[in-house]
Amino acid sequence: MKEEIASARGFFEKAERETDPELKAHALEEALAILASIAPDEISESERTLIGNLRLAHTRRLLVQLVGLQSASMDAWFEYLRLLFGDLSPEVERLIENDAALRDNYAKFTGLWGRELAEILRTQQRNAS
Repeated sequence: MKEEIASARGFFEKAERETDPELKAHALEEALAILASIAPDEISESERTLIGNLRLAHTRRLLVQLVGLQSASMDAWFEYLRLLFGDLSPEVERLIENDAALRDNYAKFTGLWGRELAEILRTQQRNAS
């Protein structure tokens, strides 16, 4: 499991450094897919904590970087919305609830291509849960 966690960390770090919005989204998706492939019953409590911390830390970094993604294409924007409202939604909700600057970045980004569309996606995500 340590190899998978290290590989996911590498993709998270690649995403953080990446300047191309679509490549950044792809690296984030790869990291999350690797973590999702790890069976919860095959990891220790400390590995579970590490995975949670990685997800939270890199979600925070993504929320900080959203302001720089204003030039993202609509396709890239949709990729980020899928991440923000899908795989990362628990971390996003936790972070924007407690940090006004992150909440502002999130609001600006989700409003970039249409606040109404973002609200529809958020509602669908909540209804699916």
